[in-house]
Amino acid sequence: MACSLLAVVATACGGANEPVGESSRFILSQDYELPVVEREEPTLPARVTDASGTTVTVTDASRIVVLNQAIAEIVVSLGLRSNIIGRDATTTLESLQNIDEVSNGHDVSAESVLSLRPTVVIGDTRTGPPEALEQLRGAGVPVVIAPEVWTLSELPGRVTLLAVALGVPQAGERLIALSQAAIDEALKNIGKASAILRVAFLYVRGTASVYLLGGSGSGADEIVAAAGGVDVGALNGLAAFTPLTAEAIVQADPDVLLVMTRGLESVGGIDGLLALPGVSSTRAATTRAVIAVDDDLLLSFGPRTGALIERLAEILRSFSSDA
Repeated sequence: MACSLLAVVATACGGANEPVGESSRFILSQDYELPVVEREEPTLPARVTDASGTTVTVTDASRIVVLNQAIAEIVVSLGLRSNIIGRDATTTLESLQNIDEVSNGHDVSAESVLSLRPTVVIGDTRTGPPEALEQLRGAGVPVVIAPEVWTLSELPGRVTLLAVALGVPQAGERLIALSQAAIDEALKNIGKASAILRVAFLYVRGTASVYLLGGSGSGADEIVAAAGGVDVGALNGLAAFTPLTAEAIVQADPDVLLVMTRGLESVGGIDGLLALPGVSSTRAATTRAVIAVDDDLLLSFGPRTGALIERLAEILRSFSSDA
């Protein structure tokens, strides 16, 4: 699970209709253009030690397969959109919708990847199955495994690894500077709310009966804290993702619920979310204070994270003022 926005009081989002005037807010990826730095022609070969501890040599970056949404965003932002010839099903960037898919859900198909004749494949430590990655390596395709990122401080390391591997280190430095400047600006502009709100991040997939409460290390805790809120799961010492029980959410009693848009859709929208066991008894349910962020934005820790923090802080301030 676990990875730059006009939020709207939506009349509809992912099929979950909400009347104008609800306290819910939607933060949508489509409202924030992915920044792209000046293109740098790759200088190759490049040699890196990736997150799996494997030393990988990349000799050609002309045909890239990306196996993760956050990775795809970085490659596009590095100016290499035209080099991407394959993606996994979790990569939902609008600019890549016409690119061939090479996975069934989270499972990568080695045969589909190889049919595209890639010169380099990039995944992260969640990419699998391992057998598929080994099959790609056995076929002579360089496979670069990037680290997962759950905090703001880890963002530069992933960008640097990918930029160096693809032979565009200077573009990587420019992208890091651009992303950090946006984050710094967001943090500088966050005004003091009239009250510090307690936020519960709920990872829900109703169609799969997955209901989790985020805690320390979920990634959302970092974003919430940066936006001036308090993550109640982390505050209560919960692990990154803990089964959501009525007792746990009632005890946490958040002021605001934070969810992903697809998760919200999967439980029937705001009404379905607030009807979950225990959730209806929280302060957030009383005021219908729900923030829904697009899945490909909330935990991506990429070039649009600064904009996400700024908008989330603005919404939290509005909830605080209404309290």
